[in-house]
Amino acid sequence: MKQFSRHLRSAAILVAIASAASAARAGEIPLTNPMSGDEKAIKEGKSWFRNTCSPCHGGRADGAGERGTAADLRVFNKGFRKFVDTVQHGKDTGRTMTMPAWGAVLDEKTIYQIGAYIETLAIEGANWKEGVAQH
Repeated sequence: MKQFSRHLRSAAILVAIASAASAARAGEIPLTNPMSGDEKAIKEGKSWFRNTCSPCHGGRADGAGERGTAADLRVFNKGFRKFVDTVQHGKDTGRTMTMPAWGAVLDEKTIYQIGAYIETLAIEGANWKEGVAQH
């Protein structure tokens, strides 16, 4: 019984460590996109966006994609961290069409590149440029 209790305690500690590590990684997403204004990143992001995101969000990120109406990313106003989180984990929109999780498909660098491209399309009401360091 003592050995079982010790194993159970060890398992609980490992779960706590894994949860803390996961939370620490989530906290590493910067407030602003470190690739903002980087021409190479924007070019790469545009390519990824056109091939991955445009079927739902439209070629101009206006939400008018061939698969239906999705979010107009030109006016995305929830900040860079929320953008990354939504791309990685998806979002239940409450409608038939939901935002799928892309975290297992797109790495963080690619998501940042896509964000850098979308920022170039931002129109009034978006908060992509808030707090972005000048290059």
